[in-house]
Amino acid sequence: MQQINRIILLFCVLVAYNKCISQEKILPAALYQFIPQGYEWLDFAEGNLDNDNKKDAILILKVIGEDSITTVDTKRPFLLLIRQADGKLKLEKRNDNLVMCRSCGGVFGDPYENTEIKNNGFVISFYGGSNWRWGYDYHFSYNPVKHDWFLTREKQISYLNTEPEINVKKTIIESDELELVSVSDFNIDPPYIQTLWKLACTKAYFYDNPKINSKLRKGYLVKNDIVTGTRILNNFIQVEYKNKNESYTSGFILRSCLQPVK
Repeated sequence: MQQINRIILLFCVLVAYNKCISQEKILPAALYQFIPQGYEWLDFAEGNLDNDNKKDAILILKVIGEDSITTVDTKRPFLLLIRQADGKLKLEKRNDNLVMCRSCGGVFGDPYENTEIKNNGFVISFYGGSNWRWGYDYHFSYNPVKHDWFLTREKQISYLNTEPEINVKKTIIESDELELVSVSDFNIDPPYIQTLWKLACTKAYFYDNPKINSKLRKGYLVKNDIVTGTRILNNFIQVEYKNKNESYTSGFILRSCLQPVK
């Protein structure tokens, strides 16, 4: 328990530290030309994004005066800039739906944590919540054939702030379970669609992580149980199950054991 508490404390300290560091950064002069009128920079990162050993960049923008705007959550444009043969940067990709809004972190505040360029791609991280804390890391990798960057890994962490030592939950979704979503098409806040499913297998156990041959939980469903699907992956469906006592169990169930309820 003490070890988990130390990990969570370190995580929170790193969040605060990263935000302080981002405020102390000095934007390179070459990036100013990509800031349109009415915007200012929120964060940036530099590094090799496409395996050509040239220094590329990521620039994240926000509306000027964003902190004082309370009527609507403004977009935060994400710009992916690639270094050309002549040494100049070129806007390669833009996505206005990739970065969480300023108020999307709940009581915690601005959920944007940081962006890191590494391994010919980048990782963008968010952290927020109130009593129930959560964090997300999204890893995008460069595909040289398609000359694009795709989501290849998603990491989630959540815990109850009052009892973190017994409520920490970590979920990792690897590329074999994710749809092929490019950096231009990714939406940090997709429409929430619930679906109903019926168990077709005699018995099916819950997984904490959607990975075949990973450790099973003790909890399971039996044939004809009805569950609510909250996310459909390639081989798993993330579900919620309500028993006769109206207690909820959530996790991942193999897609092959579920049939859609029309």
